[in-house]
Amino acid sequence: MREAYLRSLQMIKILNIKNRNEYNRYKKYYLVLNIDSLKYISDKRNFKDIIRIAKEVWKGFFFYPL
Repeated sequence: MREAYLRSLQMIKILNIKNRNEYNRYKKYYLVLNIDSLKYISDKRNFKDIIRIAKEVWKGFFFYPL
């Protein structure tokens, strides 16, 4: 589950996703968590907070192929 969470954050960062609609559009093509799972794991209610967390992820340490 941790790998899927980090993969989702990495996708948000690399593709520069700015809102829920963009994330849902890419979710169809990549094996990532849905928004509700991201909110539960990160313990955040707002998707903007999750985007903020994703931008702080260091690419080299958390790199998992998409």
